[in-house]
Amino acid sequence: MALVIDRFEEGLAVLEDTETFECIECPVANLPKGAREGDVLTKSGEGYLLDPKETEARILRIKEKMKRLKKN
Repeated sequence: MALVIDRFEEGLAVLEDTETFECIECPVANLPKGAREGDVLTKSGEGYLLDPKETEARILRIKEKMKRLKKN
């Protein structure tokens, strides 16, 4: 399961499941150090892990979509 950090609200992070689009609230203290909005996380036995490769791939997909939209 991949989760994306959607936003931060009063000590909580709102995570969106990329498959079900369900939102989950998680204490910021439970996130990996340096986690930011838009980062992709995976859940493991120890908690959440950053997935920098998937985060970068997601950023590139969004940039390409924006580029196509601007052409139209």
